[in-house]
Amino acid sequence: MSIKIKQEWLLLVAFVALVLPPLQQFLEQSMVTHMLVQIPILTIIGWMIGKSLSEHWKSKIVPWNRWGITGMALAIVIMTYWMLPRALDAAVSEWYFELVKFITIPLMGISLSLSWPLLHPIAQGVLKLEFWATFMRLGWLYLDLPDRLCANYLLSDQRILGQLLLLGGSAWAVAWTLRIMFGTRIVKT
Repeated sequence: MSIKIKQEWLLLVAFVALVLPPLQQFLEQSMVTHMLVQIPILTIIGWMIGKSLSEHWKSKIVPWNRWGITGMALAIVIMTYWMLPRALDAAVSEWYFELVKFITIPLMGISLSLSWPLLHPIAQGVLKLEFWATFMRLGWLYLDLPDRLCANYLLSDQRILGQLLLLGGSAWAVAWTLRIMFGTRIVKT
C-alpha cells in the first residue's frame, strides 16, 4: 500500500512540475520538446494513473469500454487533435487551450492504459501500424514543407522535429523487423 501511495505522490509531483511555469515554458519554447518530451510525459503520467486505479473504479469503467473500443476511440481523438499544429500554437498562446492540454493528454494516457489490454491482438497490430504511419507522415510533412505550420515555432525547429519523427519511426520499424524475423524483443509493446 505504501508503494502505491508513493507512486501516486510521484505522479502528482511530476504533473505539478510540468504545469509550473519554469518547466512548462522551457518545454514549450521548442516544438521538439513540446511534442517529443512534454506531451509524451503527460501521456505516461496518465498511463500510470490508469494503472494505479482501484479495481472498484476499473469495474465501473469496463461496461462503458467494452473490448477497449471506447477508450481507444477517445485516445485517438485526443491524440489526433494535439498533433495539429494549430492546437500546439493555441496551447502556447492561450491559457485555456493550455489547461485543456493538461487535462486531455493525461486523460488520453488513462484511456490507453485501461483500453489497450482489452483490445484484440489484431486491433493492437492495426493501431501500432497506424501510429507508426502517423509518425512517418508527420515527420515527412514537417521536414518537407517549405512553410512553417506553427506560428510560435521556427521553420528550423519544425524540420528538426520532422527528422526526429522519421528517425523514431525508422527505429520503430527496425525493432518490429527484428522481432518478427528473429524473435528479438527490444521494447515491449
